[in-house]
Amino acid sequence: MRRWVSIVTMLAAAMVSFACNGTTPALDVSGGLPLTIPPVAGTIDSATPNFDLLESANLSLVESQTRRAAVKVIRPFESGHGSGTYMKMHGRLVVITAAHVVDGYTTMIIEGRNDERVIGSVAYADQQADLAVIITPRLQTRTPIPYRAKLTDTNLIGSRINYTGFPGRHDLLTIRGYVASLEREMIVTNMFGWFGSSGSGVFDQHGRFLGVVSGIDIGNWMIPLPLESLVWVAPAWEFDSEIVKVRVITAPPLEVFKSFPGARAPRRGGVRD
Repeated sequence: MRRWVSIVTMLAAAMVSFACNGTTPALDVSGGLPLTIPPVAGTIDSATPNFDLLESANLSLVESQTRRAAVKVIRPFESGHGSGTYMKMHGRLVVITAAHVVDGYTTMIIEGRNDERVIGSVAYADQQADLAVIITPRLQTRTPIPYRAKLTDTNLIGSRINYTGFPGRHDLLTIRGYVASLEREMIVTNMFGWFGSSGSGVFDQHGRFLGVVSGIDIGNWMIPLPLESLVWVAPAWEFDSEIVKVRVITAPPLEVFKSFPGARAPRRGGVRD
Protein backbone atom coordinates (compact mmCIF):
# COMPACT_ATOMS: atom_id res chain seq x y z
CA MET A 1 0.00 0.00 0.00
CA ARG A 2 2.79 2.34 0.91
CA ARG A 3 4.39 1.55 -2.46
CA TRP A 4 1.27 2.67 -4.36
CA VAL A 5 1.06 5.87 -2.30
CA SER A 6 4.69 6.59 -3.14
CA ILE A 7 4.05 6.09 -6.89
CA VAL A 8 0.95 8.35 -6.88
CA THR A 9 2.87 11.01 -4.95
CA MET A 10 5.72 10.96 -7.53
CA LEU A 11 3.27 11.28 -10.44
CA ALA A 12 1.49 14.21 -8.79
CA ALA A 13 4.81 15.96 -8.19
CA ALA A 14 5.74 15.50 -11.84
CA MET A 15 2.43 17.02 -13.01
CA VAL A 16 2.89 20.01 -10.69
CA SER A 17 6.42 20.50 -12.06
CA PHE A 18 5.14 20.58 -15.68
CA ALA A 19 2.42 23.07 -14.74
CA CYS A 20 4.84 25.40 -12.93
CA ASN A 21 7.20 25.45 -15.89
CA GLY A 22 4.42 26.68 -18.23
CA THR A 23 4.69 23.63 -20.48
CA THR A 24 2.28 20.95 -21.54
CA PRO A 25 3.19 17.26 -21.74
CA ALA A 26 2.82 15.72 -25.14
CA LEU A 27 3.56 12.33 -26.57
CA ASP A 28 6.64 11.89 -28.72
CA VAL A 29 5.46 9.18 -31.10
CA SER A 30 9.04 8.10 -31.73
CA GLY A 31 9.66 6.79 -28.24
CA GLY A 32 6.59 7.21 -26.06
CA LEU A 33 8.38 9.73 -23.78
CA PRO A 34 6.80 12.98 -22.62
CA LEU A 35 7.70 15.89 -24.93
CA THR A 36 7.53 19.47 -23.62
CA ILE A 37 5.96 22.10 -25.91
CA PRO A 38 7.55 25.61 -25.66
CA PRO A 39 5.40 28.60 -24.66
CA VAL A 40 3.44 30.52 -27.30
CA ALA A 41 5.69 32.22 -29.87
CA GLY A 42 6.33 35.87 -29.18
CA THR A 43 6.69 35.59 -25.43
CA ILE A 44 10.49 35.38 -25.64
CA ASP A 45 11.75 38.63 -27.20
CA SER A 46 15.38 37.53 -27.36
CA ALA A 47 14.50 34.76 -29.82
CA THR A 48 12.89 37.16 -32.32
CA PRO A 49 15.32 38.06 -35.14
CA ASN A 50 16.02 41.77 -35.63
CA PHE A 51 15.29 42.19 -39.32
CA ASP A 52 16.35 45.86 -39.24
CA LEU A 53 19.93 44.70 -38.73
CA LEU A 54 19.70 42.45 -41.77
CA GLU A 55 18.84 45.26 -44.20
CA SER A 56 21.55 46.52 -46.55
CA ALA A 57 21.85 49.38 -49.01
CA ASN A 58 19.75 48.87 -52.12
CA LEU A 59 22.19 50.76 -54.37
CA SER A 60 25.53 49.27 -55.32
CA LEU A 61 28.70 51.30 -54.76
CA VAL A 62 28.83 52.11 -58.48
CA GLU A 63 25.21 53.28 -58.49
CA SER A 64 25.75 55.42 -55.40
CA GLN A 65 28.82 57.10 -56.93
CA THR A 66 27.23 57.75 -60.31
CA ARG A 67 24.06 59.04 -58.64
CA ARG A 68 26.13 61.66 -56.79
CA ALA A 69 27.77 62.64 -60.09
CA ALA A 70 24.60 63.06 -62.20
CA VAL A 71 23.81 66.58 -63.45
CA LYS A 72 21.31 68.33 -65.66
CA VAL A 73 22.64 69.87 -68.87
CA ILE A 74 20.61 72.86 -70.06
CA ARG A 75 20.89 74.96 -73.21
CA PRO A 76 21.02 78.69 -72.43
CA PHE A 77 17.69 80.49 -72.95
CA GLU A 78 15.83 77.26 -73.70
CA SER A 79 13.40 75.23 -71.60
CA GLY A 80 14.54 71.71 -72.51
CA HIS A 81 17.29 69.77 -70.77
CA GLY A 82 19.46 66.70 -71.04
CA SER A 83 21.54 64.80 -68.52
CA GLY A 84 25.24 64.28 -67.97
CA THR A 85 27.88 62.88 -65.63
CA TYR A 86 30.37 64.98 -63.65
CA MET A 87 33.85 63.46 -64.06
CA LYS A 88 37.59 63.96 -63.71
CA MET A 89 39.31 63.63 -67.09
CA HIS A 90 42.96 64.43 -67.86
CA GLY A 91 43.25 66.51 -64.71
CA ARG A 92 40.17 68.65 -65.44
CA LEU A 93 36.59 68.65 -64.23
CA VAL A 94 34.21 67.84 -67.07
CA VAL A 95 30.65 66.80 -67.81
CA ILE A 96 30.22 64.09 -70.43
CA THR A 97 26.90 64.15 -72.27
CA ALA A 98 25.37 63.52 -75.71
CA ALA A 99 26.30 65.78 -78.63
CA HIS A 100 22.66 66.30 -79.56
CA VAL A 101 22.07 67.77 -76.08
CA VAL A 102 24.76 70.38 -76.80
CA ASP A 103 23.42 70.88 -80.34
CA GLY A 104 26.04 73.36 -81.54
CA TYR A 105 26.18 75.53 -78.42
CA THR A 106 29.62 76.56 -77.13
CA THR A 107 28.46 77.10 -73.54
CA MET A 108 25.97 75.13 -71.47
CA ILE A 109 24.36 75.49 -68.05
CA ILE A 110 25.27 72.66 -65.67
CA GLU A 111 22.82 72.15 -62.81
CA GLY A 112 23.74 70.28 -59.65
CA ARG A 113 21.55 70.11 -56.54
CA ASN A 114 19.93 72.73 -54.32
CA ASP A 115 19.68 75.18 -57.26
CA GLU A 116 23.43 75.19 -57.93
CA ARG A 117 24.12 76.20 -61.53
CA VAL A 118 27.39 76.94 -63.30
CA ILE A 119 28.43 77.77 -66.86
CA GLY A 120 30.40 75.11 -68.74
CA SER A 121 32.36 75.42 -71.96
CA VAL A 122 31.95 72.80 -74.70
CA ALA A 123 35.42 71.39 -75.50
CA TYR A 124 34.41 68.52 -77.76
CA ALA A 125 31.29 67.45 -79.65
CA ASP A 126 31.03 64.68 -82.22
CA GLN A 127 27.56 64.74 -83.76
CA GLN A 128 28.04 61.45 -85.61
CA ALA A 129 29.14 59.54 -82.49
CA ASP A 130 26.73 61.62 -80.34
CA LEU A 131 29.33 62.30 -77.64
CA ALA A 132 30.31 65.61 -76.05
CA VAL A 133 32.63 66.88 -73.31
CA ILE A 134 32.00 70.09 -71.38
CA ILE A 135 34.68 71.75 -69.22
CA THR A 136 33.01 72.85 -66.00
CA PRO A 137 33.89 74.70 -62.80
CA ARG A 138 33.85 72.76 -59.55
CA LEU A 139 30.37 71.92 -58.29
CA GLN A 140 29.79 72.11 -54.55
CA THR A 141 26.76 69.80 -54.55
CA ARG A 142 28.13 67.06 -56.82
CA THR A 143 31.04 64.61 -56.48
CA PRO A 144 33.10 63.89 -59.63
CA ILE A 145 34.08 60.34 -60.52
CA PRO A 146 37.23 59.33 -62.43
CA TYR A 147 36.83 58.80 -66.16
CA ARG A 148 37.43 55.07 -66.65
CA ALA A 149 35.96 53.89 -69.93
CA LYS A 150 35.50 50.45 -71.45
CA LEU A 151 37.09 50.90 -74.88
CA THR A 152 36.00 47.64 -76.49
CA ASP A 153 32.73 45.80 -77.06
CA THR A 154 34.29 42.46 -76.05
CA ASN A 155 32.10 40.35 -73.76
CA LEU A 156 29.53 43.15 -73.45
CA ILE A 157 26.18 41.57 -74.38
CA GLY A 158 24.28 40.57 -71.26
CA SER A 159 26.22 42.95 -69.01
CA ARG A 160 24.23 44.54 -66.22
CA ILE A 161 24.27 48.30 -66.52
CA ASN A 162 22.83 51.41 -64.91
CA TYR A 163 22.51 55.14 -65.38
CA THR A 164 21.22 58.08 -63.36
CA GLY A 165 19.53 60.97 -65.11
CA PHE A 166 16.54 63.26 -65.38
CA PRO A 167 13.90 61.72 -67.69
CA GLY A 168 10.93 63.97 -68.35
CA ARG A 169 9.94 65.97 -65.29
CA HIS A 170 11.51 63.57 -62.82
CA ASP A 171 14.11 64.96 -60.46
CA LEU A 172 16.67 62.13 -60.28
CA LEU A 173 16.17 58.52 -61.38
CA THR A 174 18.58 55.60 -61.15
CA ILE A 175 17.75 53.08 -63.89
CA ARG A 176 18.99 49.50 -64.23
CA GLY A 177 19.10 47.25 -67.29
CA TYR A 178 21.37 45.12 -69.43
CA VAL A 179 23.07 45.18 -72.82
CA ALA A 180 20.84 43.46 -75.38
CA SER A 181 22.73 43.92 -78.65
CA LEU A 182 25.37 45.81 -80.64
CA GLU A 183 23.97 47.44 -83.78
CA ARG A 184 24.99 50.25 -86.13
CA GLU A 185 28.07 51.09 -84.02
CA MET A 186 25.78 51.64 -81.02
CA ILE A 187 24.87 49.70 -77.87
CA VAL A 188 21.25 48.55 -77.66
CA THR A 189 20.04 48.11 -74.09
CA ASN A 190 16.93 46.90 -72.33
CA MET A 191 16.12 49.59 -69.74
CA PHE A 192 13.92 52.65 -69.37
CA GLY A 193 14.65 55.87 -71.23
CA TRP A 194 12.70 59.02 -72.00
CA PHE A 195 13.18 62.60 -73.17
CA GLY A 196 15.56 64.35 -70.78
CA SER A 197 17.64 61.26 -70.04
CA SER A 198 19.76 61.85 -73.16
CA GLY A 199 23.41 62.25 -72.21
CA SER A 200 23.19 60.22 -68.99
CA GLY A 201 26.37 58.25 -68.37
CA VAL A 202 25.88 54.47 -68.63
CA PHE A 203 28.09 52.26 -66.42
CA ASP A 204 28.59 48.55 -65.99
CA GLN A 205 28.59 46.86 -62.58
CA HIS A 206 32.39 47.25 -62.39
CA GLY A 207 32.13 51.04 -62.64
CA ARG A 208 33.40 51.28 -66.21
CA PHE A 209 31.92 54.05 -68.36
CA LEU A 210 30.22 52.49 -71.41
CA GLY A 211 28.81 55.61 -73.06
CA VAL A 212 25.83 57.96 -72.90
CA VAL A 213 22.10 57.54 -73.47
CA SER A 214 21.51 58.61 -77.06
CA GLY A 215 17.86 57.83 -77.78
CA ILE A 216 14.97 55.41 -77.52
CA ASP A 217 13.84 52.99 -80.18
CA ILE A 218 10.90 53.56 -82.52
CA GLY A 219 8.52 50.77 -83.45
CA ASN A 220 5.97 50.79 -86.24
CA TRP A 221 2.43 49.53 -85.86
CA MET A 222 0.45 51.61 -88.35
CA ILE A 223 2.09 54.69 -86.79
CA PRO A 224 5.57 55.20 -85.27
CA LEU A 225 5.57 54.37 -81.58
CA PRO A 226 8.34 55.20 -79.07
CA LEU A 227 9.69 52.11 -77.31
CA GLU A 228 10.97 53.44 -74.00
CA SER A 229 12.32 50.05 -72.92
CA LEU A 230 14.83 49.84 -75.80
CA VAL A 231 17.49 52.48 -75.26
CA TRP A 232 20.37 53.25 -77.63
CA VAL A 233 23.71 54.14 -76.05
CA ALA A 234 26.52 56.01 -77.81
CA PRO A 235 29.63 53.97 -76.88
CA ALA A 236 32.67 55.52 -75.22
CA TRP A 237 35.03 53.81 -77.67
CA GLU A 238 33.73 56.17 -80.38
CA PHE A 239 35.54 59.08 -78.69
CA ASP A 240 38.51 60.40 -80.66
CA SER A 241 40.70 59.96 -77.60
CA GLU A 242 43.66 62.04 -78.80
CA ILE A 243 41.56 65.03 -79.80
CA VAL A 244 39.56 64.85 -76.56
CA LYS A 245 42.76 64.76 -74.50
CA VAL A 246 44.27 67.79 -76.27
CA ARG A 247 41.11 69.87 -76.06
CA VAL A 248 40.47 69.06 -72.41
CA ILE A 249 44.04 69.80 -71.33
CA THR A 250 44.40 73.02 -73.35
CA ALA A 251 40.95 74.46 -72.58
CA PRO A 252 41.31 77.84 -70.82
CA PRO A 253 40.29 78.21 -67.16
CA LEU A 254 36.64 79.04 -66.65
CA GLU A 255 35.24 82.09 -64.94
CA VAL A 256 33.06 80.88 -62.10
CA PHE A 257 29.52 82.19 -61.72
CA LYS A 258 27.82 81.51 -58.41
CA SER A 259 24.40 80.52 -59.63
CA PHE A 260 21.45 81.24 -61.83
CA PRO A 261 17.88 81.52 -60.58
CA GLY A 262 15.79 78.46 -61.12
CA ALA A 263 13.06 76.33 -59.64
CA ARG A 264 14.15 74.23 -56.66
CA ALA A 265 14.25 70.52 -57.39
CA PRO A 266 11.43 68.65 -55.61
CA ARG A 267 12.35 66.98 -52.31
CA ARG A 268 10.72 63.83 -51.03
CA GLY A 269 11.98 63.53 -47.45
CA GLY A 270 15.42 62.78 -46.08
CA VAL A 271 18.70 64.28 -47.17
CA ARG A 272 18.92 65.30 -50.80
CA ASP A 273 21.40 63.13 -52.74
